[in-house]
Formats: sequence, structure tokens, C-alpha cells
Amino acid sequence: KYRKHCLWRGADINAKNPPKAAWELVCLPKKEGGLGVLNLRTQNEALLLKNLHKFFNRLDLPWVNLVWEKYYTNGSLPSTQKKGSFWWRDILKLLDSFKGMAMVNIHDRVTCLFWVDLWNNRVLKSQFPELFSFAKNPRISLRYALDVEGPEHLLHLPIADIALQQLTTLAQDLSSLQESSNTDIWSYIWGSPFFSSSKAYTHLTGHRVTHIAFKWLWDSACQNKHKVFFWLLLHDRLSTRNCLKGEIWFFLLTPVSAVTCLWKNPCPTFFSIARLHGDASLPLV
Repeated sequence: KYRKHCLWRGADINAKNPPKAAWELVCLPKKEGGLGVLNLRTQNEALLLKNLHKFFNRLDLPWVNLVWEKYYTNGSLPSTQKKGSFWWRDILKLLDSFKGMAMVNIHDRVTCLFWVDLWNNRVLKSQFPELFSFAKNPRISLRYALDVEGPEHLLHLPIADIALQQLTTLAQDLSSLQESSNTDIWSYIWGSPFFSSSKAYTHLTGHRVTHIAFKWLWDSACQNKHKVFFWLLLHDRLSTRNCLKGEIWFFLLTPVSAVTCLWKNPCPTFFSIARLHGDASLPLV
């Protein structure tokens, strides 16, 4: 609230001017059409995700050992049924976000869910949907699934023919797994087992396709106040859209596909000309 007030209304605490752009748009990266302002809620989630990184990699920390010994000694794993202290339950709200950017490299098979986690570059629930439909418990760990004797402990029998074929294929794949005494290692979509809050923030923010004009805008040598002005123009957020005509420049605004800026008296500190229309695009200088 206060950051939004500072950006659009300045130091006047009593100002009531409405913001010219949605805060979600302001918080997008500059290259994706935003102003690059950090979204504190998303940044907080990215920082808290590091706790799940420490937990699933079973780092030698007092709180990690305590949580494992207190809640997960019977082979269960964190799931939609959250348990523990209020702090740990809040951390588990980010579990889906963590699993969406992480993949487990199998060693001792303790931290991985058999059906729904990404391991060996696949999710069994998606690869064998017919077989999964017969699963008794979709939240079992990989270690439990490999330790049981017979499919009757994992599946509701009898199963369909296509599910039987998938079970045969799965059994062949599982027979090739090599067990190790090392702990499982969770790696991330940026290709590293090391957690990065900044890369997690980028992932949580998402990606959107924008016009190359925004890159030209932020790469230019203009003052920041001029860049913000043209940023508002490109997003059609100026309240004087039909009245922008003065002594120095005028703008001809056509539909979203074209924005033409022409100068009557070129000035080196501004854009001399910018035509944003398909192949006729010219760089902003």
C-alpha cells in the first residue's frame, strides 16, 4: 500500500490520485512490460521455499532433524494433510510451488512420493494414468512402494488390461533402480541442486510475451522519468491520450498493433522516432 502510494502520489500523504497502472503490472520484470518493482509477497514465498529445500535434502540442521523425527518417522511425507507447528504448516502451504520447480534424484528413496513426484524425469501419475486410477494410496513414498511384496498392497485388484500392461512396464523400470545409502538430492528447473531465491522468484513470477519496444525503452539513454512516461504510453495508461499535442511533439495513436511517435523538433535526450509496427519497427535511440 505504502509503496504504491509513494510511486503514484509522491510525498503527499493526503493525495488521492488513483494509480495509473495495476500493481501486478508494475511488479512485472522490465523486459516483460513492467517496472521491475519487487512483489514482496512473491519475494517472501521465494525466501521461505529455501526451508523446504533444506527439509527435503535433509541438511544437518537441528530443526530439520526435529521435524523429520517428530512427524515423518513412519515413512509418511508432507502432503495436503498439514501437521505440525503453525510455522511448519505455513511452510507446507508452499509445497506445491516447491514441487513445481524441483525434481528428486533418487538415492535412498525416502523423500520422494511414488505416484505424484517428479523422479527419473517423469511423474508416474501422468505417465500411467490408468494404473494410477487403481492406486490405494496416491501419497505413498517410493521406499514404501519398493519394499512391499506384491501389487495387492498398492492397487485395488483386479485391474484393467491396459493398467496391467502399464504395471508390467513399471515393474521393469523399477527393477533397474539402484539403492544408495546417500540421501536423495533435489535439483531445480534452472539445472542446479543449489537453491536460489532470485531464480525461484523469477519462476513464481512467470513469463509473458511482450513487444520488443519495452526492451528498447529500458536500454535507451533517457532519464528515468521519461522512460516511465513512455512506459505508460505503451500500456495506454495516460489519462490525456487524446490530448497529447504540444509545441515539441505530437502522437498519433492507432490500435494496439501500432504506435507512431513523430517529432516536430528532434531533441537528443528523447526518442527521435519510434515506429512500433511489425517489420517496420525501428530501435528507440
